[in-house]
Amino acid sequence: MQEKPFWWEAAAPIETDNQLPDRSVDVAIVGGGYTGLNAALTLLGAGKSVVVLEAEKPGFGASGRNGGMIGYMLKPGLVGLQSQYGEEKGCAIAAEAVKSIDHVQAVIAQNDIDCDLTMNGRQYPAVLEKHLKSMAKEAELRMKYLSVDEKILIGDGYKEDVSTDLYVGGIQQAQTGGLHPGKYVKGLAKAVLAKGGIIVGDCPVRDLKKESSGFSITTPSGHLKCSEVLIATNGYGGNLTPFLQKRIMPIGSTMIATEELDKELVKSLFPTSRMITDSRNMLSYYRPSPDGQRVLLGGRPSILPASPAVQARALKKRLAEIFPQLVTIDISHVWSGYVAYGFDALPVIGKHEGLHFAMGYCGSGVAMSGYLGHKVALKILGQSEGDTAFDDLPFPTRFFYNGRPWFVPVAMVGYSLRDRFGF
Repeated sequence: MQEKPFWWEAAAPIETDNQLPDRSVDVAIVGGGYTGLNAALTLLGAGKSVVVLEAEKPGFGASGRNGGMIGYMLKPGLVGLQSQYGEEKGCAIAAEAVKSIDHVQAVIAQNDIDCDLTMNGRQYPAVLEKHLKSMAKEAELRMKYLSVDEKILIGDGYKEDVSTDLYVGGIQQAQTGGLHPGKYVKGLAKAVLAKGGIIVGDCPVRDLKKESSGFSITTPSGHLKCSEVLIATNGYGGNLTPFLQKRIMPIGSTMIATEELDKELVKSLFPTSRMITDSRNMLSYYRPSPDGQRVLLGGRPSILPASPAVQARALKKRLAEIFPQLVTIDISHVWSGYVAYGFDALPVIGKHEGLHFAMGYCGSGVAMSGYLGHKVALKILGQSEGDTAFDDLPFPTRFFYNGRPWFVPVAMVGYSLRDRFGF
């Protein structure tokens, strides 16, 4: 069993130059994932000089480790958004997520990125009847206000997409899909380089200083001067920017990939090849691999830190609960990464003390990260097209949070108990 992303078998993070340019640039982007690379493409298209600074290699973080699922669901749900912000504003926020679906498809097409994109939909199966009831209410609201195509599946109707006896119904979406995240981020990086951008890998930013003419950035490779800075680190920012560190929580998620299976077996488990995310509080998200030869499953398998082997065993057990016919198969890959949450469980975009930022995608980053990367780039360019419904939202912190989410295991215990006892 390999302790690295399965995605890297076909698309390992690209090697980049680790040499900083010897001149000042218009924009320095900290973070070489979906957000930073999408922003770089927009800025380069406007004629700006851009350097992307990545602590590892492009796509090393969440952008090369996620499940590759493209969706438009925000954590608070439309009911929650309307309750907190009112009908008009709540719908405007949710509509941004729908727009992100169009953006990711457009970027892939415009840059001719071969990343196994399939827009054949997604299903959210319900474990309990009460889950299905609340999910159906949300789906009806989305169809009414957002003009999306969804179907409420009652009883065994969910089996159209997933062959298991575990659920009681589900919600099926048509305007969503999946891709190969490793190929996508690699394609973005190559597009940035082709357009004249500079990507400096293995180059963590140690310090940022505001100066009269812009910013000075310190790295192990030397110093860089720039006019603007975009922080696009999501759950990997560390203590670089205390303002963001106090507001963004890195939350771990782990995935497994099975050994190669017979394609007919995988097809029998996923008859439509749709992406699947269930309704548990400690949810599972799973899918067939793009080549149809493996099953990939992700979740949060342990409350406390655990070794990759322990996490793999826990996720394999969960996989066997969903598909008993896979109980004897082997796991070929296990890997973990961080998603990023804010306390409002919504993506954030903005500017603080001259630093632009976009992050906090709460597990919906495949589409939202690129979309907000594009939007924040438009803001840097001073274009009104960069305006979003997220712009005036609060970005709260908590007095007890110092950048380490020590309270997450406590919350996970509560979620696990709710899943176990059905409340």
